[in-house]
Amino acid sequence: MTALLQTSDMRLDRRWFALFLGLLVLLLLAVLLVPNRLLLIACGGLAGGIFLAFLLAYPWIIVPALVATTTLDITGQLLKETAIGIPLTGFHLSLGLMFLGLLGNTCLRRRTLFPEFELKGPLFLLLGVMGLSLTYSPNQPEATIGFMRTLVLVLFLYSAQMLIESRGAVNMVVVSMALALIGGSILAVVQIATEQFFLPASFVIAVGANAPRATGTFHNPNTFGTFLMAGVVFLSAILLNYRMSYWRRVLLLVSLDFGLAGLIVTFSRSNWLAAIIGLMIPLYLARKLRYLFITLAVVGLLVLAIKEFVPFAEHIFLRFLSIFTFVEEFGQAGKESGSARIYFMVAGIEMFLDNPLFGVGWRGFPVLFEQYKPIDFPNWVPTRESHTLFANMLAELGLVGFLASVWIVWRTLSRGFAGLRVMQDPYLRAVLIGLLSMFIAFQVSLSFTADFSNNFLWFFTGMIFAVLRLGEPSRA
Repeated sequence: MTALLQTSDMRLDRRWFALFLGLLVLLLLAVLLVPNRLLLIACGGLAGGIFLAFLLAYPWIIVPALVATTTLDITGQLLKETAIGIPLTGFHLSLGLMFLGLLGNTCLRRRTLFPEFELKGPLFLLLGVMGLSLTYSPNQPEATIGFMRTLVLVLFLYSAQMLIESRGAVNMVVVSMALALIGGSILAVVQIATEQFFLPASFVIAVGANAPRATGTFHNPNTFGTFLMAGVVFLSAILLNYRMSYWRRVLLLVSLDFGLAGLIVTFSRSNWLAAIIGLMIPLYLARKLRYLFITLAVVGLLVLAIKEFVPFAEHIFLRFLSIFTFVEEFGQAGKESGSARIYFMVAGIEMFLDNPLFGVGWRGFPVLFEQYKPIDFPNWVPTRESHTLFANMLAELGLVGFLASVWIVWRTLSRGFAGLRVMQDPYLRAVLIGLLSMFIAFQVSLSFTADFSNNFLWFFTGMIFAVLRLGEPSRA
């Protein structure tokens, strides 16, 4: 079994590093001898070279870029059309720099021991059935792209284990999420106030909502809500379970206030519910569960008090109540969004029953849905994508793919909570509580959004195993 080297044991070869910096200085001197118009290019090249040098020594400095470019989503597209059929985004560049930094760091430190890939069994099984399904999927082009994307995300997950190997790296993740939460939520509130949205109001009304929803920089409000939900749950757990300095506490409190406001104006009921369930875990572990119910009661009373004067507040209240009246409102006019999810689930189970072992093929659901859709399905709903991940897995990858997904969840949670019981470092313990709470909240969200390729889901899953190793008693 391999083991993760301690940071203090992975010594950088200073001679090679000094030579690298020396070459950069010589390059700058050479460029300065040419006309002044190239000075800006020289400065940019020098700054880029210095960043790359530090990236090789400390790969985790790329974390803010990974977080920022993920939150940019559609607004981070650099090229909308490429030869492989997917846009080139800022996240792709950040991901490439992360891989470059880890590779360079490995070579410079002559690293031979690496963290154990504890999810290799279920992930390789999942990739195997996905790859097999490419031979019979009715949507082969998209299935191939989806398979390659999942392969990269698996590599991203394992890279997170290598990237997060110090408290400094963990702090970088926490601060980056806090700042991203503030920025995204401010944009969400501005969108609601100015009625300027990336998602057309006509589309929102068509899928069952009676008011436009903030999308931030994302392509739909549910994906945006997933990001805000993850940040709120993660940072709340740290704040509740660790005594920190005054300024850190202020930063987290401000980011949580903004994050909750942004989450509300997404009108993403799935992520409202996911946030509530995710927050129960750190509150329970901190023995403060009563605060959740007190907060919900106070918020409910405030909305009730102002809904007579602010129609927006009444819409929030009614949409929140619809979470608990989901079944009895099924099929009613104006409830197409919730009803469609049930219809998608029924269609997915029908596909599974016809193809029980390996499913209809990855990305086959939207193509075959017309053959399986229930007779009462509202045809004016424009999407044909399943909104429930477990039903989608059953339909497209059959029983084998579904069991691989369950194995991933079980392995992550069992390993995480087992490590939590023996973790002694209070800060890392609080971070791990946040990661596990977020992972559980993601499972709730995925039951209504099926956002399988969410970057944060894969990154923070890998980070769970990284923090577990950092907090092992042998490394304390």
